[in-house]
Amino acid sequence: MGQYLAVGLRLKASVRKEKQHDGKSVGEILGKVEDKYNLSEIYERREEETYYEYSIKKEVLDKELVPLIEKFYALRYTKAERTDAANVIETLKALPDTSARLELLNDRRYQTYQAGDDMDYFYIDVFPPMEIRVCSYNAILSIDGKIAMECYGRVFDFFGRCIAAQLQEFALSKALTVWIDGNSLILFCFLIFQTSKWYCY
Repeated sequence: MGQYLAVGLRLKASVRKEKQHDGKSVGEILGKVEDKYNLSEIYERREEETYYEYSIKKEVLDKELVPLIEKFYALRYTKAERTDAANVIETLKALPDTSARLELLNDRRYQTYQAGDDMDYFYIDVFPPMEIRVCSYNAILSIDGKIAMECYGRVFDFFGRCIAAQLQEFALSKALTVWIDGNSLILFCFLIFQTSKWYCY
């Protein structure tokens, strides 16, 4: 098992409830987290006993999930690359609704469409600095590796902004995220030339 460079959509995020800190209200602290991770416009916030959970609005996913993935794949993968992206699109279009498409992530049948988790730490500029942990459940659309990096937050922010700029006609581009993933199942695919079909192990 190793770590991989992943690009995908942050479908859900959870943020532990924090108390007022250094004159900053709970609302101000939460606002900074929402700004940092784009958790406002296309997400719904639900308050639980000990944390806030953010989920992408169903109407945004219904409208944009498949079109955004199609365009992302066209940008990310060349025709010469042997990926399962075309199979993913075909399968997603055949499924009846968004719930079924999201459920497919958990099957981890595809390298270019699987579930992935990420945990990030955001430091609010107060004294002493306040650490906020943001846990995300993501749809992986690209995963490569292995990778080992330190102090990568700023460059990953840059990668994320560049990718989102290519997909800015989609509101869902605000959910794009880049992270190092160490938990995903990587499928090793090879082409059987006699049948021209993909087989993944």
